[in-house]
Amino acid sequence: MNDVILAVSLTGGILLICLIFYLLAGLRIVKEYERGVLFFLGKYVRVEKPGLKLILLGLHELRTIDMRQRTIDLKPQEVITKDQVNLRIDGVVFYKAVNAANYVINVEDIRSQLDAKASAELKEIIGNMTMTDTLTKRDQIAATLKIALAEAIESKKEMNWGITVIGTQINNVDLPDQLVRAMAKQAEAEREKEARATKAEGEAIAAKKFVEASKLLSENPEAMKLRELQTYQEIGAEQNSLMIVIPQGMAKDSANMVIPMGAQELNKITKTRVKKK
Repeated sequence: MNDVILAVSLTGGILLICLIFYLLAGLRIVKEYERGVLFFLGKYVRVEKPGLKLILLGLHELRTIDMRQRTIDLKPQEVITKDQVNLRIDGVVFYKAVNAANYVINVEDIRSQLDAKASAELKEIIGNMTMTDTLTKRDQIAATLKIALAEAIESKKEMNWGITVIGTQINNVDLPDQLVRAMAKQAEAEREKEARATKAEGEAIAAKKFVEASKLLSENPEAMKLRELQTYQEIGAEQNSLMIVIPQGMAKDSANMVIPMGAQELNKITKTRVKKK
């Protein structure tokens, strides 16, 4: 009798110890930034909040979901614009889980599916835009991509992905090397064109000013003389410069140089030369 009681007691103790270890093995901790999705025999039960949780091994399954903001890097991909230009474009998608149950039940691999959906939508958006718009309207492309992703993952209640797209960003838009060289040549030609136009405009304005100045100086001989003296001063300020000043009275309109002297002296010299002959 005592042997039976001892055997029963030993068996009960072993079972109790096993039960304790079983319960301890079923302890789970859900962190503050996580939510736990609980299943019983494969059927959804509820969403567990942060804290210490006890599940029955073999009967329960607890999937923890990170509720913090996460990102997906869109790898550089080939896209064709509306005007048949081949570009390489990449970006980033920012998303966050908002419904842990839908996150687990409705989508198998959220990251790969969201990546594929974003890539497909991006190609469709770029396909309806020209190369120039693609290069200059990155913010508009990102906003359109965000709207397209939101409509895809949140439109149907029964197939809601359980996430929300917080934002999208277009990082790089790379052009083919040949197109880059062609655009550089075009830009250089445009700058040279603007420079020549500016120079020609400046020369036209200067010519008008010269005409006005010549009229003003011709009407005021004193002003012409002052300008001449100012020119001498500017030339004299330069080093290693030689300046020869010819009085105005020595120059005739016929370009012959004469020495000014009195009329009487000139007549005397003329008569002396005649007598000698």
